[in-house]
Amino acid sequence: MSDDDDFNFSGYNTRISASREPDVEAIDPAGDVAHLTQAWIDERAAPDLLQYQEQCIQRLLAKIEEQTLFIEELDPRNDTSVILSILYQTELERVKFVLRSYLRTRISKIERFCAFVLQDAATRKRLSRAELLYAEKYE
Repeated sequence: MSDDDDFNFSGYNTRISASREPDVEAIDPAGDVAHLTQAWIDERAAPDLLQYQEQCIQRLLAKIEEQTLFIEELDPRNDTSVILSILYQTELERVKFVLRSYLRTRISKIERFCAFVLQDAATRKRLSRAELLYAEKYE
C-alpha cells in the first residue's frame, strides 16, 4: 500500500482543537487504516475467528465521524472545497468499505460456526460484546 492510499486527512491535523489531550493527537489515522486492512485480510484468510480489533475500530469510527463533519463544513460554493469534499468522501467510502467487509466476514463466521463459537471459551473471548449478543440470539 502506498502512502497515497492511506487514510489521509490533510485537513485533519489543522482541525484538532487545543482542548484535546496530547495522546489523542498522536493517533495516526493512516496507521489505523493499515491495521484494519491487515486485520480484514487476516480475518478473511483465517479459518476461525481472530481477536476483534476494538480499539482500532473505535478510533476509526471517531475519525470517520469527525471527518464527515469536516466535509459538511466545507463551502459548496468554493471550487477547491468541492474538490476536497469529493476526495475526502471517496477516501471515507474506501475506509468504510474495509470496515464493513471486516465486520461482515466476522458475522459470517459467527453464523456458520455459532454452536462452536458459543461453546468454546477461547473463541468467545475474541468476540466483541455486540458479536456475542448476536451469536446468542442467532442460535
